[in-house]
Amino acid sequence: MAAYLLCRVAQCDEELRLLVREIIPVEADDVISASTGHMSIRSRSFLRVLKRAHLTGQCFIFTHSHPKNVPNHSPQDDEEEKKLFATTFVRVENAPIHASIVFSFPDRPSGRVWLPNGTTEPIERVRVIGARFRFHVNDSDGGRIPPIYDRQVRAFGKDFQRIVRKLHFGVVGNGGTGSAVTEQLIRLGAGEISVFDERMFADTNVTRVYGSRVVDVDIPKVKLMERLAADIGLGTLVHPHVGNITRLQQIKYLKSCDVVFCCTDDQWGRSLLTRFALYYYVPVIDVGVKIDSQEGIVHSVQGRVTLLVPGSACLFCRRRIAPQAVAAESIKSANPEEANELRRQGYIPELEEQAPAVIPFTTTVAASAITEFAHRLTGFMGTDRTATEILHLIDSGRIRTNSTPPDPNCAICGDRTCWGRGDVSPLLDTIWPD
Repeated sequence: MAAYLLCRVAQCDEELRLLVREIIPVEADDVISASTGHMSIRSRSFLRVLKRAHLTGQCFIFTHSHPKNVPNHSPQDDEEEKKLFATTFVRVENAPIHASIVFSFPDRPSGRVWLPNGTTEPIERVRVIGARFRFHVNDSDGGRIPPIYDRQVRAFGKDFQRIVRKLHFGVVGNGGTGSAVTEQLIRLGAGEISVFDERMFADTNVTRVYGSRVVDVDIPKVKLMERLAADIGLGTLVHPHVGNITRLQQIKYLKSCDVVFCCTDDQWGRSLLTRFALYYYVPVIDVGVKIDSQEGIVHSVQGRVTLLVPGSACLFCRRRIAPQAVAAESIKSANPEEANELRRQGYIPELEEQAPAVIPFTTTVAASAITEFAHRLTGFMGTDRTATEILHLIDSGRIRTNSTPPDPNCAICGDRTCWGRGDVSPLLDTIWPD
């Protein structure tokens, strides 16, 4: 079996990713001959795909199956692909790389990129994001697992621990839920975590921010997460980013992440991460807690964990965020005086004041978010689970789930042209503040 993949590009300092947008099978009429170890394809087959790649500004990947005893590219592949990709670089202009992937097993891809000078480099990571998250990673260190993770290995197995150690997580917001998510990722064995928050630590934060002390006043919250990882000592590398994710220079850093946890309070940031999940195929797990309390009496405590991936409803469709509130926050950030005047005239809504936060509630929902990630990686909750959102009705001791589909009329999750768009100018097709 063979197919062509057409891809957009996502580039950052650490890597260049190819985001698959089209899968075009090789038609039976174009196969001249085939056996368990050989396939010959008519040139018209790939030439028309190369034309489409050129016209749409996409990169080209050729993929085909291999016998089980040939897990990597064969000498025959080397010879034939050298000619194929020489033609590809002539026919497809302005593409930085193209690639090929072979499969000896469905879960064992072996890939390489072809460069314009005719040389190749191995593909270090293949990500498959859907109902399950699959990360196929080259294990250059042999995949040794320290014995300190023995109890987790007994639960999920060695493969889980190896993959978690290879992943780069993003955590946006390092308050009650964000710090709890970060601590759990560290203890789970995460390899890298990029943490984002513009705020300094205040003494009132100590009641819910993990790794904090009263004496930490005026230290950036993200620096506390860096210190937390060092204190725990499991080797997790934490990259602290002091800044708001609504700024272009901050959200660009997320392009190097494999999974992102959104633990921010603001709707503007959530709206951008909703788009980010679709444009870059990076799953975003959005986390929120709401406490309804008046005069010291708690009337309800609700928590939410929402998975944002292509094929699931966005936060707008779920009514978790509203365009009016997003607009109000963005205007306030750019021009507070204008925002106040528009609010006085009734054109934009009042923004919420700081909400109540209590550590057992934020920790409960943070743990639910980490559990959701573990399920997406292992499937331990069963193959028939379709839920993409978990609702914790903490005050009544109940949990609900839903699998709301995208609204076909939604300009975000219902627009498939957004899926895998990757690097565009401006980023995310969004106007950014200076």
